[in-house]
Amino acid sequence: MIKGVREGAVLLLLLAVSCGGSTPAAPSPTPEISPSLDQVLVASKAIEYQVTYKLTATGQKQIFSGQQSWYVKQGKARFDLRSTVAGQSSSMSLFALPDGTFMCLGTGALAECTSISGLETAMQQNPAAFYLASLTAHPEQFSGVSVGTRHIAEQHAHCYEVHPVASLSSLADARFCFTAQGIPVVLRVGAQAGQWSMEATSVWTTAPDSDFNLPANPTALGQP
Repeated sequence: MIKGVREGAVLLLLLAVSCGGSTPAAPSPTPEISPSLDQVLVASKAIEYQVTYKLTATGQKQIFSGQQSWYVKQGKARFDLRSTVAGQSSSMSLFALPDGTFMCLGTGALAECTSISGLETAMQQNPAAFYLASLTAHPEQFSGVSVGTRHIAEQHAHCYEVHPVASLSSLADARFCFTAQGIPVVLRVGAQAGQWSMEATSVWTTAPDSDFNLPANPTALGQP
């Protein structure tokens, strides 16, 4: 009798499995919907931040690497570039401040600052910053397509392929990743037949006013 009960239980179990009695698979997670590029750009105009990036650039048969640090606050911006080309290191900072645009070479007591005119011309020496400034100032001249998310420098970021609108921009296609607050953490842009690639290594959501103090008294361009 016990043997018959066991055989019956096994038969019922097999029937349950064959009829779909197994545990149902868990539903797939709903894909995250990223904000539009326009929404991110609007958010970026109302924030302050500091970001340090690892930089790799190619162009004109040269490859150079280095580090950039950006300091951004409403009405103020500073871009520090430390790079190495053919074994030679250099340091340069560009300040865009309410009372003018300044370029500083060197660091510490050896720094020399010059007052310059034409912020746009100066920014062109930093292709990633120039592209982002153009994108932020004239979003109607670009289209952005969401290409997913990444985790970068402890930040959750939304990534976009950016395409200039035909005949309205001389800039090439690019890829940017932003936090939801609008902080850029990845920038890849075309430059001089090559590419600038920058990826954040650290991010701060504040930028003290002291970060925008010039390291030396500026002289006017062309004057001693």
